[in-house]
Order: sequence, then C-alpha cells, then structure tokens
Amino acid sequence: MITQRQNDILNVIVELFTQTHEPIGSKTLQASIDSSSATIRNDMAKLEKLGLLEKAHTSSGRMPSAAGFKYFVEHSLNLDSIDERDIYQVIKAFDFEPFKLDDILHKASQILSDMSGYTSVILDVEPACQKLTAFDIIQLSNHDALAVLTLDECKPATIQFAIPKNFMLKDLATLKDIVNERLLGRTVMDIHYKLRTEIPQILQKYFTVTDNVLNLFDYIFADLFKELVFVAGKVHSLDYASLETYRFLDDKQQVALALRSSMKEGEVASVQVADSEEAALSNVTVWTHRFLIPYRGFGLLSLIGPIDMDYRRSVSLINVIGRVLAMKLGDYYRYLNSNHYEVN
Repeated sequence: MITQRQNDILNVIVELFTQTHEPIGSKTLQASIDSSSATIRNDMAKLEKLGLLEKAHTSSGRMPSAAGFKYFVEHSLNLDSIDERDIYQVIKAFDFEPFKLDDILHKASQILSDMSGYTSVILDVEPACQKLTAFDIIQLSNHDALAVLTLDECKPATIQFAIPKNFMLKDLATLKDIVNERLLGRTVMDIHYKLRTEIPQILQKYFTVTDNVLNLFDYIFADLFKELVFVAGKVHSLDYASLETYRFLDDKQQVALALRSSMKEGEVASVQVADSEEAALSNVTVWTHRFLIPYRGFGLLSLIGPIDMDYRRSVSLINVIGRVLAMKLGDYYRYLNSNHYEVN
C-alpha cells in the first residue's frame, strides 16, 4: 500500500500526463500537493521503486507506468462519473431516426469512437441467451424462398435460400411445422443442440433423403449462433497499438469472445490495463461496460485505447453513451410493439 500523499501524487501525475503526455516534475506537482519539493521528490522515488512511476530518459520528471495506470483505475477512478458537457453532445449525436436495431448500435459505436479518438466495439445480447419467438417461410418463386426468424419477440432476421430440387410445396410447410413444434420458444443454445441431436431423427420421418434438408436447416440457423458486432475507429488503433491489434479487430467473433471473457458474471464494468489474456489486446486498455437492451437483455459497449488514455474523459463518455443508447433502444422497441397508424 502507498500513503495518502503518495496516492495524491500518483493521481495528479496520471491526470497531467494524460493531458500533456509530458513527464511531470516535482515543481509542477507543488501547485496541487501541499508539500515541499524535496518531500514530493522522495515520494516520487518511492512510487518509482514500487513500479507505479517511470523516469523519463530525457527529463527529471516521472510518468505513470502501466502498473501505475492500473493502480489509478482500481483505487481512484470513479466508474460512475459523468461530465455534463458530454450529455448534450451525445444526445445531439443520437438525434436520428433508425430503421433497424443495427442502425442504433452502429451509430453508438461510431459516436464513442469519434468522441474518444479510440476504437469502440458494441455487442448485441449474447446469442446463446436469445430465444426464437417466431418463424415463417415465404415462397418467393418456384426456386427460392425466404425464412423469417424473430428473436426475443422483436429482433427479426431474414434468410433467403434456394429451394432444394427434390422439394415439393408441402415440404416447405413440413419444414416450417418442424421448426415451430420443436424449436420455437427455445434459446439459441438449445436450438444448436437440437439441430445436432433431435432434428436429424425427426427429419427421417418426413423425408426420404435428409442430407440436403439438414444442410438447409444449418444454413437457415447459422447466423443465429454468431455474435452481432459493431467496430468503429479501427484505424485509430494504429496510433497506440501494434499491427497485430489492428488485424485482430477484423475477426469480429474473436473480438466478441475476448470482450465477453473479460467480464465476470454480474459485473457492470471491467477495465483491463495491459492485462487482457488476448495477446493482441495485452498492450492496450480495454474498457467494457454492460448496457441495457430493453425487453431483451444486456449488450456490451467497449472502448479499446492506449494505456495512457484520458481515463476520466473515457469513463464519462462510456457512461453517457451507454445510458442514452439504452433510452434510444427503449424508444425503438416501444415503437415496434405499439399500435400505430400511417396517415396518407
């Protein structure tokens, strides 16, 4: 443990360094720390010995180490803080009419990236937690049809597919009935299990050849098992991370896996300062915040930035955007679930 004065010194150095990115000397600290320059230098030396500060090669000043930033985040940073100046800017940025859920999540990731200057990632509700609440098949022609899936009573997905050559019209109706009887109301995780165990046996009762029908089932439901991921500001990572990080951000499913694994069950926010188990994220700060998606569950809002990021500014942006995003989603889903009429 460090003393209160040493903690104050570390806090001030972190605050100043994230603004100026210049080493901080004892004389600069005297404006904020009520102690002599010699006492401050002595405490800075102790903090350096503990690995919380580093000495700059070209200056007598000190700058926070990765451990110092981590200590600051864990002991001094208020994860609930909000800067009122961010509220108006965020609300103004969200002033648009979305046509689908993707529009809102994409916009939120873009706002967070633009306002922070870092990389942002937003995840929809974890696929395994979603439920299939409606299913239909619409025949478009003699050769193709559209599968219409609804998750959580309000998230639609459409899959166009070529009708197998050996299918008759009644076979499409049979396929629809099997889904509605066996998979409707089930979680995506249950559906994944049933497609590997129960469904193949059931298909043998209705189809002479089942291979192409199984392949069709897999095709229709494949996207349900994938994370819905929105990445914005990927190019910003080149300013503070390696090319490995930049390339990693292209693999959205791996990004989603890394971010979900960073959160403990029931945890609202997680900050990893050069502490991620994912090698491509091990030299950056990964900030992950759980936000409410009304009627459905929780999504994840993440900010990936440099170790020396402006933490107070970042926590404010994440909190404001998370709350405004939840309100925007609430309005969107209430509109979908309400009775409304168009007037010509």
